[in-house]
Amino acid sequence: MTQASIGVGVARVEVEVTISAPRERVWKALVEETGQWWPRDFYVGREPKGFILEARPGGRVYEDWGGDAGALWYTVLVVEPPAVLELAGHLTPAFGGPATTTARLTLKEQGDTTVVRVEDAVFGRVDENTSPRLREGWRTLMGSGGLKAHVEKQTP
Repeated sequence: MTQASIGVGVARVEVEVTISAPRERVWKALVEETGQWWPRDFYVGREPKGFILEARPGGRVYEDWGGDAGALWYTVLVVEPPAVLELAGHLTPAFGGPATTTARLTLKEQGDTTVVRVEDAVFGRVDENTSPRLREGWRTLMGSGGLKAHVEKQTP
């Protein structure tokens, strides 16, 4: 049996999405309404009950499958409402790992809008597809497939 070569390195992406709403509204949606805007096809469980973000140091970001089952996505490292959320997580081999990921989300007011900036770095097993997949995933989550759509639909 031969062992496939594994590339070890760092993949880093930055994504910005502008949302037409005040920063406090975007923050509330980000940390308190996550299960309402998290795209269904982003869940890894077959029948998830919800997606939870515990916005406190040491809090979890996870899928709740009910009955004490679920999937931990991140642990919260830093919370500075309504401006900064820092997260750290692990990617198992089932999800392209082994690797560790750190993400920093910042919310900055810009006139009547809020700019959500995501900086994500994965270190460990990475390949040429890691950065494009990360970038597309964050654009979907923060943009028209997730947070932005949810907030702007509810903001007059």
